[in-house]
Amino acid sequence: MSETVSDRKARMELQQARAAGTAPPAMDVSSGKMINPHNPEFITKKPWYLTEGGDGGPTLDHQADQRREEDKRVISMSEADQLVRQERERTRR
Repeated sequence: MSETVSDRKARMELQQARAAGTAPPAMDVSSGKMINPHNPEFITKKPWYLTEGGDGGPTLDHQADQRREEDKRVISMSEADQLVRQERERTRR
């Protein structure tokens, strides 16, 4: 489906009005929270390969960490330094 010139112009005018504060900001379709009007479209629009059956509207869900909780591992700076040292030693051999 292609966008007409008038549709594109209306979308750009709405974006400019939102950035200027004269139009209400876009709302996240998942959480219902306001989306900062200064966020560029490529941040708030889901990529085509993540949309399932069409664009559901502006959201920031695809920007969140998509890993499962058990896959998330937080390490301290000293642990990270130790891992770097180990990797350097391993690659020197």
